[in-house]
Amino acid sequence: MRKLILLLSLFMIMGLPVIAQDSLPDVPRERTLILDCAESGICAGQLNDWNIFNPYLPNTAARTGYNFMLEPLYFYNAYADSDNIIPWIAESHEFNEDFTEVTVNIRDGVAWSDGTPWTANDLVFTINMLKDNAPTLLFSVDMQTWVNTAEVVDDLTAKITLNSPNPRFIFSFFTHNFDNGVPIVPAHVWEGKDPTEFTFYDEEQGWPVYTGPYNLALSTPQQRIWDVRADWWASEIGFQDLPQVERVIYLPFFDPAQRLQNVITNQLDSSLDLRPVNIIAAVNQSENISTFAGREAPYGYLDWWPITLGFNHLAEPWGNVNVRRAVSFAINQQQLVDIGYQGAGEPSTLPFPNFIPLQQYTDLVQDLVEENEITTFDPDRTAELMEAEGYALNGDGFWEKDGVQVDMVIEIFGIFEDFTPILVEQLRRAGFNASFRSASDSFNRMTTGEAELFLFGNGGSVRDPWKTLGNYHSRFVEDTGTPANPFWRWSNAEFDEIVDQMSTVDPSDPALNDLFVDAMDIWLEELPSIPIVQWLHRIPHNETYWTNWPSVDNPYINSAYWHRTWLLVLLNLEPVS
Repeated sequence: MRKLILLLSLFMIMGLPVIAQDSLPDVPRERTLILDCAESGICAGQLNDWNIFNPYLPNTAARTGYNFMLEPLYFYNAYADSDNIIPWIAESHEFNEDFTEVTVNIRDGVAWSDGTPWTANDLVFTINMLKDNAPTLLFSVDMQTWVNTAEVVDDLTAKITLNSPNPRFIFSFFTHNFDNGVPIVPAHVWEGKDPTEFTFYDEEQGWPVYTGPYNLALSTPQQRIWDVRADWWASEIGFQDLPQVERVIYLPFFDPAQRLQNVITNQLDSSLDLRPVNIIAAVNQSENISTFAGREAPYGYLDWWPITLGFNHLAEPWGNVNVRRAVSFAINQQQLVDIGYQGAGEPSTLPFPNFIPLQQYTDLVQDLVEENEITTFDPDRTAELMEAEGYALNGDGFWEKDGVQVDMVIEIFGIFEDFTPILVEQLRRAGFNASFRSASDSFNRMTTGEAELFLFGNGGSVRDPWKTLGNYHSRFVEDTGTPANPFWRWSNAEFDEIVDQMSTVDPSDPALNDLFVDAMDIWLEELPSIPIVQWLHRIPHNETYWTNWPSVDNPYINSAYWHRTWLLVLLNLEPVS
């Protein structure tokens, strides 16, 4: 009854219709974890993907299940001092001497939720299915680019032959870290299906089928409910204990005010990032609210996703490097941090997060950062560059050329609304007719190139720089109107060649340093996107019902529940009573 009352109150707050739940077993609030969907484009007002579990369709399936229920070969913890790689479905893997073949050794006893054994065939099927459907599906271009053949040696062994050496192949694609990692799907369910249309949902068939420790109990436009299952393979073989979280409930996306109120009143146990003013309010109004950094600034942790101002380089005038550099000189990053983040943050000078393993590389290019004046705020330089390109200020004070005014509509997500108005004002003062747009279709507009300018994160590198630079490779470029992900739409043949060379070099090889400097020399001169700020996740941890959240003192993983590492949090949370 307590559970029903709780859900009724939440639906009333959200203005949603109430769904009968008589068929669900009773689970007390103190054994239930309640979250909101983190994706406004899919879950605003209701869960528009309530009957879609296909993880490869861009901006279709929200990360409210597949991200923690399709378990990976490995996890990676960027915050641990050692033992960062955590073997999971794979026990080990070995490359040949030139990194053109890798053999993956599967843990014995892994099984899908329908009882079917997880075998090397599932890994091989997933790779080949993605290859065959490039470039439509997420990760399909990567598999097409890198994989020559994937074959089953036996049930517990797979061999992958690569098109060219890649010592990072397993880490880059099959080690879940942050929001990166290829989901591996059950071959016995997906065989014969069209993966560009298959929803992976059918109650009568018992779909979706996962390996994780929960069963789908309910999925409707109003909520998604996962209940713990006693027959999870990892518990059966003694690899892991069952999670103490007996039920996980996902509700639709909340606006910031609702999210803050529901966290403070214990109706959410965690939520999407709170903006600086809201996380401070949450901590001040409830002694049960903490963050990764405790109850003090910066109220969160450094994420892998430094924010840049991106361009569709196929749309004029953004393909002109001098115009991009003119925009860069108009931006005062420190002011964005001081006002938008209330000082709790730091500007970004490169497309990499300031993780310690990456600093050995980024330290090598600080002279190039200074030489290219990446963080220089100088509107006079903006004017010089624009005038040199034939632009002049019109009667409204905005740059214009041949009767065409430079209009800048910057596509954003709501999580950027704390500093975007300041950014827009800076650009307007420098002569650009800037504004911003935040809507449910923002991500789609970025992927198709309809959004000519956008704010987005450089998700990629966490321990060496290749992955982030690889995301700027021209193989991902598609015509405007055709989805592309990553979607920077920048091409430079010399840069591509260097990045291709980097991919063949082991991160421990000093030769990677020189290649990195050469690649960044091009990147910083061309400035395909403009570094803005380092990204911090200011995620509230409500400790009314659950404790042992990740923290600075116990950094067993990060706490973003939309990331592919969320399972580790579920396995570590402990009930307060």
